Amino acid sequence: MYHLKDEARTPPTLFENLDKRFHFAIDAACTVDNCLCEFGFAKEFQDSLLLDWCHPFDFNAFPTIYLNPPYSRGKIGKFVAKAYIESLKGAVVVILLSADVSTAWFRNYCMQASEWIIIKGRVHFNNPDGTPMKGSPKFGSIAVVFDLESRKKNGLIISELDWR
Repeated sequence: MYHLKDEARTPPTLFENLDKRFHFAIDAACTVDNCLCEFGFAKEFQDSLLLDWCHPFDFNAFPTIYLNPPYSRGKIGKFVAKAYIESLKGAVVVILLSADVSTAWFRNYCMQASEWIIIKGRVHFNNPDGTPMKGSPKFGSIAVVFDLESRKKNGLIISELDWR
């Protein structure tokens, strides 16, 4: 089932703040209309859950991947699992999620992250065309960073991002 919120675009200021630090190469869950990076699987008309995120294009090193997954039931868990698996191969994956520690996907995968970046204030997402979505989210957000090397060296880091 299709949900408009599955195509929610990250607000530009939030994306720019994260991109300034991580330098994203790929937007792994974008659609043709809402891609924020030069490369995105939707731009190539491919299902990113079925692809290798580490070497999908001609990169010399492992790419840093941004992911604002579709939030409809059943999809978010699959994307979180895929992000974790790709990080085990060497990719650094930053995934924007609802800060809901009660979910199985949070307990099973996000507990293995290298960093939790708590997003200060509620994130008001945009429509794919960049216009603001109506309504206010009922949850806070967190950027979960999967970086195997950082996790080995530093354990879990918890930080906060004031992005406005």
